[in-house]
Amino acid sequence: MKRLLILILLVLAGCREQTLPETLNSVKDSRTITDRQAETLSKVGTLFLNSLTSITNEQAESLSTVKHLQLNSLTSITDQQAESLSQCKRLYLNGLTSITDQQAESLGKVEGYLSQVLGKIKGHLYLNGLTSLTDAQAESLSQCNSLYLNGLTSITDLQVESLSRVEYLELSKALQPLIYKYKDHLNGLTSLTDTQAESLS
Repeated sequence: MKRLLILILLVLAGCREQTLPETLNSVKDSRTITDRQAETLSKVGTLFLNSLTSITNEQAESLSTVKHLQLNSLTSITDQQAESLSQCKRLYLNGLTSITDQQAESLGKVEGYLSQVLGKIKGHLYLNGLTSLTDAQAESLSQCNSLYLNGLTSITDLQVESLSRVEYLELSKALQPLIYKYKDHLNGLTSLTDTQAESLS
């Protein structure tokens, strides 16, 4: 009887729910995450999961409720994951070295939050691992309020035009002047045709 009682206590102890810090430490130590852990951690406002190298579509959906999410060790994501993660307010995916046009379209919709200080909607997307973009990707990403692309090594004139619409854009020191030059050129304009105005909106 005593052995049975001890066995029951051990089973019950092993079945107890992990606390939030225990779950986070378990994920960091194992460098993996289960669907249940992702669901538990989804209740946190800020989450640094930079040890993870992969997640499932279901886990991305759970984590999409986190306002400030860092997943900097992911080297690839699916289109569905990009769509889910675009619901984050501040999203770090600096481990990605390339994205698809569909992913760019989704990530360009990173939702912002109302800044009490500035009274503006702010959303931040960090893709510093990307070394190049297509023109279509630049156009999609230009929908972001704040965009970080420090890894880009070159951009086309069309990409400069698209990216210059981002309220806060951070590029490498070599490329940032191209954006400033384009914006300065626009500041000197005294008239625009309807077609030109449409392309700038």
